[in-house]
Amino acid sequence: MKMARGTPDFFNRTFVTAANDEQIKLSVTSSNSTATFSQIVAAFIIYNDGPNAIFVENDAAATTSKFKLPARAWLMLDIPTTTVQCICESGNTATAYLWGFF
Repeated sequence: MKMARGTPDFFNRTFVTAANDEQIKLSVTSSNSTATFSQIVAAFIIYNDGPNAIFVENDAAATTSKFKLPARAWLMLDIPTTTVQCICESGNTATAYLWGFF
């Protein structure tokens, strides 16, 4: 399957019922960086503002073998969690913004 101009040929729509939300700014380094929501969120969006890629994990310490989120990319996951953990490759940093819905 080929993708046109770097965009997927489909868009997965995620809908959650939420009464509240919480936003977190996370400075990501080459050490495990953890964003902790004040309560369990039903879903969250993570945006990597860069300048480098980050690796994302939701239930354990992040490593550079986990899901890679390039700079200027975002991801929405509808999984319940209280923590999202990120890491950069050695010597790199990035800023991530998380928006959780509960």
